Amino acid sequence: MTDSISNYNRLVTIFVAIGSLTYGYSSSIISSTIGQPGWFAYFNLPVEGEPGYESITTPAESTANGLFSAGGAVGCLFLMWSCDFFGRRANIQIGAFLAMFGGALQEGPILLLCSKLEDLSAVLELVSWLLFAPYYHPFLRMEIPAVPPELAAVNSAGRIAVAAPFPRWLIQKGKLDEAQDVLLKLRAPDELAAREEFLQTKEQIELEAQKLAEYGNIVKAIIKKPSYRKRMIIGFLTQWGAEFGGPLIINNYQVLLYTNLGETGGMPLLLSAVWLTTAGVIYNPLGAWLHDKVNSRRKMFMTGFAGIIVTTSVLAAMTALYAGTTNKAGNAVGILFMYLYLAMQGTFCDTTMYLYVSEIFPTEIRPIGMGFSLFGQFAATLILLETAPMGFNNVGWKYYLVIICWSAFFIPVIYFFWPETARLTLEEIAKNFGDEVAVNLTDATEEEKAQLDKRIIENGAGKELQA
Repeated sequence: MTDSISNYNRLVTIFVAIGSLTYGYSSSIISSTIGQPGWFAYFNLPVEGEPGYESITTPAESTANGLFSAGGAVGCLFLMWSCDFFGRRANIQIGAFLAMFGGALQEGPILLLCSKLEDLSAVLELVSWLLFAPYYHPFLRMEIPAVPPELAAVNSAGRIAVAAPFPRWLIQKGKLDEAQDVLLKLRAPDELAAREEFLQTKEQIELEAQKLAEYGNIVKAIIKKPSYRKRMIIGFLTQWGAEFGGPLIINNYQVLLYTNLGETGGMPLLLSAVWLTTAGVIYNPLGAWLHDKVNSRRKMFMTGFAGIIVTTSVLAAMTALYAGTTNKAGNAVGILFMYLYLAMQGTFCDTTMYLYVSEIFPTEIRPIGMGFSLFGQFAATLILLETAPMGFNNVGWKYYLVIICWSAFFIPVIYFFWPETARLTLEEIAKNFGDEVAVNLTDATEEEKAQLDKRIIENGAGKELQA
């Protein structure tokens, strides 16, 4: 199969990806929220050093983060059913609607704010660096953060409404003509590549459906079929393992961590804003580029965890030696390694964890597999974000040992048990999990590819494909 990607294909990818802002922003904004003076004042929470900080503030911070993760876990369980029942496109629209609804509940006061400022452009300027600016404008601290995910949700819902349904889902539902038309648009102008992909996908789905019939239903198949069980376990542990590498521990509590390293005033919020900006502007794009060059998901993942071990170890050492002191050099090294941590995690792990689980599941169990895998992510963050404030408060730097020890354990697990998925079609990845492949395009010889192309051309506009 040739690498033919149309502009329409690229646009669909971009529009779908924009929707990730609704999760990423909402997940990250809590880190600045719990660092705002207004957070402590509004909820009457003692600040660090005041009586009641350990018994009142720490549990409040844990609960604020834990509730978000619990909601995500419930949503992932719902996704296991709804994505197959309603289809992928409809589920994106449902998610966008829920994000808009949640944002609307938060942003009512914004209208009042705009009328007081009498200049909407001033609000939009503040939104551009929302994690930092509200520190200097008390009225903005609780209201403005609702805007960006709301805008992203509206954009995603509107744009995806004009996008085509996903071809594999259409083939699975028996809508062959529509699926073929979608693939022709996605692969334009390479019609032959589209027909090759249609043939491979159709025959693989038919093969998997035949085997699925042996078990009665999809749940029984997942329980009884070894390759399905392996996928479910690996998918869950990929997301669980990536989160136990500590990204949200550091992200969600970084303002508190900077404060422990001697930063005061608005500087922790500024450092947090810069930290998050580098992830989206530098490390995630760099990781996406490397995935095309390295040609190995396993190597990318293991490299990320090796970097996490080194950077977190130095951060733990600097925290143990210099936290609470006036040693600027030691505290500066601690902050530097928080940034270097993100360079490794954001480049190698963050870009792999979602990519890998999206590749390992065949069509018939992909909704259940993806939902269960992402449930692993939120289950891990629920545990970590609930315990991190108490852990840092009670054992200090030793809480970083959770990240370090898990990462050291997880690297050999990935090496020995995670199959490679890079540069393979979804159907051919099944071979690495021990399943039979109906049509193998990646490893086919030139003669086999020529025979397949001849078969497609001789049968005209997909007649053989739909036979």
